[in-house]
Amino acid sequence: MQPNRPNKLLVNDVVLDNDALRVKVHGEWRTIEVKQLALLYLLIDNIGQTVTRDTIITTLWPDIIVSDNSVSQLVVQLRKTLGDNKNKPRFIKTVPRLGYQLIADVSDAPELTETLLAPQVNRPIYWLFAGLIIGMSALQLVNSQIFDTLQTAEYTYQSRLTASPGAEVFLRYSPNGRYLAFSHVGKNQEQFDLSVIDMKTQSLHNLKSTGYSEEAPVWSADGKWLAYYRYDPFSCTVRVFSVENAIEMWRLSPENTLFECDPAHGPLPIFWPTDTALYTQQWQESGIQVKHHEVLSSSGMRVSNTTLLPSDIGYLKDINTETGELLFSQLINGKQHLFKGRVEGGNITKRVLSNDTRGPSVWNKVVGSYVFGEHALKSVNQQGDEQLIYQPNGVITDIAVDLQGGHIAHSEGEAQVSLYHFDTRSQSITAELNAVSSPAKLDIMAEISEDGNWFAFASYGPQRQLGYTQVEIWIKHRQRDTANLLTMLPRNVFPNQLLLSPQGDNLLIVSEAGDVYLINLFSKKLITIIQDFKELRNIYWSDDGRSINYQAKQAAGQWQLWQYSLNELNNRLIERDPLKLERYKPVLAAQNVSFESFQSDVASYLLKHTKNEVDPKQLQASLRLYTPALFNEGIYYVLRQGHQLYLYCYYSQRQENIRIRSIGLYLYDISVPLSLSTDWLGSHILFNRVDGIETDIVLHRFNSATQ
Repeated sequence: MQPNRPNKLLVNDVVLDNDALRVKVHGEWRTIEVKQLALLYLLIDNIGQTVTRDTIITTLWPDIIVSDNSVSQLVVQLRKTLGDNKNKPRFIKTVPRLGYQLIADVSDAPELTETLLAPQVNRPIYWLFAGLIIGMSALQLVNSQIFDTLQTAEYTYQSRLTASPGAEVFLRYSPNGRYLAFSHVGKNQEQFDLSVIDMKTQSLHNLKSTGYSEEAPVWSADGKWLAYYRYDPFSCTVRVFSVENAIEMWRLSPENTLFECDPAHGPLPIFWPTDTALYTQQWQESGIQVKHHEVLSSSGMRVSNTTLLPSDIGYLKDINTETGELLFSQLINGKQHLFKGRVEGGNITKRVLSNDTRGPSVWNKVVGSYVFGEHALKSVNQQGDEQLIYQPNGVITDIAVDLQGGHIAHSEGEAQVSLYHFDTRSQSITAELNAVSSPAKLDIMAEISEDGNWFAFASYGPQRQLGYTQVEIWIKHRQRDTANLLTMLPRNVFPNQLLLSPQGDNLLIVSEAGDVYLINLFSKKLITIIQDFKELRNIYWSDDGRSINYQAKQAAGQWQLWQYSLNELNNRLIERDPLKLERYKPVLAAQNVSFESFQSDVASYLLKHTKNEVDPKQLQASLRLYTPALFNEGIYYVLRQGHQLYLYCYYSQRQENIRIRSIGLYLYDISVPLSLSTDWLGSHILFNRVDGIETDIVLHRFNSATQ
């Protein structure tokens, strides 16, 4: 019997993640095969001792006859995964004619507070700097060939500031660049703690760890105050405390509550560009509303007045502390457009910077330039010229710029997004959910056939650069244990929607570009059936599953109704008069997210019938996270309460709203689509969720000599 092991181990400098079947080598996550992992654990269990080839064979291949060559090949593969060298081993030593021995140091993977410690009193600070300089020089020497091709002349990769289980997000530099504040959630934690790194001493200080969730810190313009959101399951407040004294005393500073906020939504960034102006933003039914708060510090920090900014700003990304210029984004035709602008006379004047910018964006040191990135960290100057700064390991979740020194810190990492099945007829509400997929990739777009027998989903790696990865489409029969790969989409094609036919024998794949693909579950032949239209909407299967109805608009044209026939393998025009299209629209229960008003219609229906039981703001926020799933008797939907996710069902005929069960946590907003699907009888529910986020903070030094 195997001993109980922690989910993560540190083997020399390699982090081993048992649950996700991966290892982090030189700051990069790699997949480790099951057999390699089994061999590594066998060596760990017998650390310092020789494990014979016979022991390896009988343990790893108990019922199969294999040769010594199988052992040799497995050791070669494991060494390659760990980055080990047979001639100069750091992990696995060959014992001639006997077997192998693990010579590495093994310990639990360190938590954040163990990876960044303040210097000891009896350790002179210059020795710390000497060690830091030597370590960074060695790191730069080893990686110089890699980073020379990735870095611009303006920036130099320096180091990772954190390397521990969990996520570091909401990064903010202090105005003088001395401190970096952020929120951290560790392994198996449900709440964020508030931490600060002293960039001068490279020491970490945990300021708030109360059992509540402390998120999204922001410094006052003079650097004397630090504000943040404090969440519990039922309330939210914005709090502030003084940071004028020594950093060791900050956690003891008394707090003021500035105002209450909406606990139904995750925090959106706060901005404090001047001593007396604080900006917050909050989701409303019509979108994001930005508020300006006048703050006074004469008798303890307090808010004296609050006004609303124009409603058409959208998502506020940053405010330039020198010019007051706003950086904000708006979703237009399914893409995030990035703007800069100013508020003048109650109106916003704006200019578009980009028609498709994903991920975080912040102003840079030079006025008018900015830094952005999701799958690559890039800078854009005043003329709009774009430069690559760094290619991350995973996805960039947050960016902070030291406006004094020009240095850039960002958090990067990976999320685990897996698919789960819940049988409403037989499973206990407290039973473990049935995992449909592994956490090795991001699994999205859950789809169930009408009879509940077939599950479909899309899967992709954490990086989505053009040409870097292909999206996989998987299929699983409900009564089978494992899913099977159905097809791989062409490169650069990312799905926007999956639709199984009523009989479950064909799958429709709608891409972000508006092309539609069809694949039969048994022949596995992928064909393109709809393309070259400017826009598509209202896509649905006929009842017999032999045709696909959809509305399409050609360039400078009007909406028309079309139909693709599986029997004739062609598209034909059904109705060209846009005034007559409404008559072909199916009932709400037969619609899906491709219908223009589907989400607003479902939201209005739920808000009307659950208003006495569910907080409307909380419901609106949750419906943006998970699209509800309709079936013949009602609607399944997910409600986010604090960081907890609950599955609810509103039964239309009975007019009854029931909380079914908890389905997990949602700690931080990431750009991964979450979905909920059910069969026509509502017997089976398929959904994906974020099971974990692993991020580290990375530092890039600004080379002032290049300016």
